[in-house]
Amino acid sequence: MPTDEWLARPLSEFVRSVAFSVAEGQEELDRRSMAAQRALEREIESGELAYDLDASWLRFSEVEADLELTLSVEGKEIRDPETKEVRGYKPVVSAVPLNHRVVGEYEVDAEIASEVRLKIAPVPPESRRP
Repeated sequence: MPTDEWLARPLSEFVRSVAFSVAEGQEELDRRSMAAQRALEREIESGELAYDLDASWLRFSEVEADLELTLSVEGKEIRDPETKEVRGYKPVVSAVPLNHRVVGEYEVDAEIASEVRLKIAPVPPESRRP
């Protein structure tokens, strides 16, 4: 697939990609902690380890992402399901990551680039008790 076909993506895809990357990183940290805890428990049971220890559990306390992007807004057609006529347009914000290649190749003015900031922070799960 040519680069131009996937370079510009809806802004929601950029945000989702960052969020999923954080989630995958947390899952990997959890897997490593679980494996370390199981190894410690085996060593305690076998007598190799004389102390009752727990593995360290690491958490992302929060993740901040600053994205420099060029943004554009396009209209996506909204069609009537029966007549297939265009009833209106839904705005879709697309983004292209700002880098030297984009600035040079597409003559993008880096002074008018948009900064998108997002923060992902853990929250405690909702209580299941009534």
